[in-house]
Amino acid sequence: MRGASAGAAVCWGVTFMASHVGAAALAAPRPAPEQTVGNPVAAVWKETHIDFVYMGRTVRYSCDGLRDKVRALLLDLGARRDLKIAAVGCDADRLHINSPNTSLSLTFSAPALPNPTAKPLHEGDLAATDARFETFTITSDAFRNLGVGDCELVEEFTQQILSKLVTRDLKHDITCVPYQLSGSRFLVKGEILRPLPPAEQAAGQQRAAGPQRAYPPAKD
Repeated sequence: MRGASAGAAVCWGVTFMASHVGAAALAAPRPAPEQTVGNPVAAVWKETHIDFVYMGRTVRYSCDGLRDKVRALLLDLGARRDLKIAAVGCDADRLHINSPNTSLSLTFSAPALPNPTAKPLHEGDLAATDARFETFTITSDAFRNLGVGDCELVEEFTQQILSKLVTRDLKHDITCVPYQLSGSRFLVKGEILRPLPPAEQAAGQQRAAGPQRAYPPAKD
């Protein structure tokens, strides 16, 4: 099935533009900012490999559309920007899906609490970083390009990917009605370990280094 664009998803009998934000959506109020719930903690960048399989019955995404949705969710939850996502079972035009169960090969790094027994997968894995727990919410949100048609995707993401990230007080209310958009809903919320912003990390490193001592110029 060919999508109308690289970010399109097709619902049976209904075209659902997964990457389009219309004029009505732009008029919607912006989501409330996430809140910090803890002090900075020592963390590491832990690399994770996942073969993500989307088995939704209601919405069929284009290959690039599915990849972009998952990438946006991971980045929003604190994954490092050098993540790699490759769609499996797609034609060269990136729009045609050869299988009803499209899969993604994911490699990404996200903050994790240090584990003395963990071994790095390669040089640079488990590198130190500063992070803290912050609240997060995954629900229908035009500004995050999520709508009711993404219900099954969010359900699969929660089961297969979110479970690999460091979370606390995780709660979810997901009801996806097969083959129709009406009646579906999703809400996933809790606290997740996110990296500190670069400026805040730099300030923390400067404080840890202590004040710089000024030395008088050497005499001849």
